[in-house]
Parts: sequence; C-alpha cells; structure tokens
Amino acid sequence: MAKNVGRTFRWEVVAAGELGPGPRSRHGLTFDRAANAAVLFGGIIWDEHESLLSDTWELHDGRWTQIRTTDAPPARHRGAMVYLASREQSILFGGQGQTCNFFGDTWAYSQKRWQKLRRWPWSSAPPPRCGHCMTYDEQTGVAVLFGGIDSNNDSLGDTWLFNGTSWKKVRGSGPPARRYAAFAYDPELKGCLLHGGAADDHGSLTFGDIWLFRDHAWKRLAMSFDTDARDDHGMAYHRQAKRLVMLEGVAGARGILVREDVGWRPVEASPLHPRHQCSPLVWDDRLNGLLMHGGESRHGGPQFDMTLLLRIPTIS
Repeated sequence: MAKNVGRTFRWEVVAAGELGPGPRSRHGLTFDRAANAAVLFGGIIWDEHESLLSDTWELHDGRWTQIRTTDAPPARHRGAMVYLASREQSILFGGQGQTCNFFGDTWAYSQKRWQKLRRWPWSSAPPPRCGHCMTYDEQTGVAVLFGGIDSNNDSLGDTWLFNGTSWKKVRGSGPPARRYAAFAYDPELKGCLLHGGAADDHGSLTFGDIWLFRDHAWKRLAMSFDTDARDDHGMAYHRQAKRLVMLEGVAGARGILVREDVGWRPVEASPLHPRHQCSPLVWDDRLNGLLMHGGESRHGGPQFDMTLLLRIPTIS
C-alpha cells in the first residue's frame, strides 16, 4: 500500500434516518456476492423495552430495502453473521433473545429467503451462545466461529467450522476464552485474524492480542501486532487498499489502524465521526468500500442510524 493511502481514506454517509434501517446495534451484516447487495438482520434498540429486532434489509446501489418475509429467525442481538461464498448464502448462528435466552440455531439467507438449517441427529454443533465472532476462510471455503458467552455468562474459547451443511469442532489449543472479539480473513496472510475482546462484561480483563487461524490451527502472532485493548470493534479487509482495517470499538484509540508487515499503523480518515461500537464492518463490492450501519457510542446507547462507507475516493 502506498504510504499516503491512509490520508486518502474517507468516510461517506450512504443513508440515514428514514432512508435506512434505523438506529440499532449488535446486529448482523454481510455482503451477498450472488445478489450483489449488503444484507442486514436484527439487532437491538435501546428504548424503554430494550427491543430486539428480526427485520431483514438489503442495500443495493446505496439504497436500503426492507425484505418482507415470514420465515425470518426469531428476534435477537449479538448473533454472528458471515457470507459463505462457497454456498452463496449468508449464515447466522446464535445470539440472545428477548427473554435473555441463548440461541444455538443456524440459519441461511439467500434469494430473499431465510431457512433454518436442521442438524442431523448424529452431528455436533456449537452450544448456544452470544457475543461470538465468525468469518469466512477463503482458503478452505468454510465459516470459522470462535468464542462468545454461554448461558452461565462464562466466556468461551472453542473454535468451530461450518461447511454449509454441518459443524465440526477444531481440536487443539487456541486464544484464551473471550467475547466481543473482532475476526476477519486476511488474503495477504491466507488466514483468519482474531483481535481483542473481553473476558467479561465488567472490564476486568480486555485483550489487545492477535491470533492467526490457518490450516485448522491457531498461532499467536508476534507482540508487535498487539494494540491497545479493545472489544466490540469492527475489522475487515479493504480490498482497494489491500490492507486489513481495524476500528476503535470500546476503549480503543480514536481513528483506524491498518495492518502492515510488522504491525499496525494508525491512519486518519475524514470526517471524524463519533466513536462507534457494536456495528459490524464488511467489504461492499458494489460501493467499493468498507460498510457499516448503526452502532452505539457506549454500552446501552446512544445509538446511530447512519450507514457509513470507508473508501478511497477516485482522483480525477
């Protein structure tokens, strides 16, 4: 990446208010390459009822449309969504429901329809959880799930693979148990990078370490790749800049970080929007930038209703 690329990053407002899905956080967001559209599902609104959502939206050419469907998953927040390119489906797993129940269900979304994926009687699957992370491993064509919170409010440190039909648990050691970590595939490293997270909801231990999952095994990267501790932050690969990008989330230093060969480099992007957390970050092929919607400025609100795009403007 050219040395001045960071200075040319720019946040652009794609939609806001009635032109978008509205304020929310802790929702799912993917980019459906087959439909050439971003897909958003669920989340929470911090009103007097702490309302959970089960609505589905698609973003085509910068315009949001709500998908009216009767087969959507139950309302939830803190589930995890990822686009499984090998199956041309967006996959949703887990989350927390309106009565604080934990889900252990797997759903697939494609062609404007949801389908609950049934588990064969003899197959295993991740236990119910929320606050976990998932990403798509482009090398192996499977979704990778890590960590989260179980029904006893304990952090988890297990790793699971999903190939579109069945789950498989990964054996061997890995990162310490955590929740609210960031997880993204890095084409340069040909593996999935896990960063940060928290051991609990009280801030007693937060992480700034980074781990590589490749060839079905975990590897702790050099400490030069560590950052300040942060959780509930977005991280995704910027295909135009050809670099992994990390946002601040909870407690992280303002601005964004990009991964270099020996560590992370802070860069500035204009304009500087308020701190966002609990808002997923994905690459949008159609809009040629990293996309996020909503989020919250701190746990419990206030929440945002803007759809933002981080891109490199074309110089004419």
